[in-house]
Amino acid sequence: MKVKIEIARFVLAKMYDCEEHEIVLMETRKRNVMIARRFFIYYLWKHCNIKHLKMKEYIVGAHHATSIHHCRKFEFEVEQYKEIRKEWISFLYYADHKEWQKLKIDMRFPIDELDDIIRTKKLRDNLNKLNKYENYGKIS
Repeated sequence: MKVKIEIARFVLAKMYDCEEHEIVLMETRKRNVMIARRFFIYYLWKHCNIKHLKMKEYIVGAHHATSIHHCRKFEFEVEQYKEIRKEWISFLYYADHKEWQKLKIDMRFPIDELDDIIRTKKLRDNLNKLNKYENYGKIS
């Protein structure tokens, strides 16, 4: 479980351009860090079965009420905002592939939407490879 949590923290830090320690310390309220922290808290609660009272062991300075607030707010945002839902699906794809596979069964996340996200990622990766190939050997 510890490795699973570390991977999730790493993926969120990369997704939201922040440091891993910022996610687990309640020291900053920067938007990108708050979003990453909210994802992390929800992931711990929903997919790692960490109780709200135990959340302080994973998020330094977090009160159980903080955990409850973030989980409720996250569930609302996933239902209301397509962009947040896509980010959550992307996060699960990279952080916890088994949980991502379960989403294919969940009707809140249609398979077409999952496939679009995967196609977009593959297209982006292919474009990056193409750009690297085109720029190979060029002198700046």
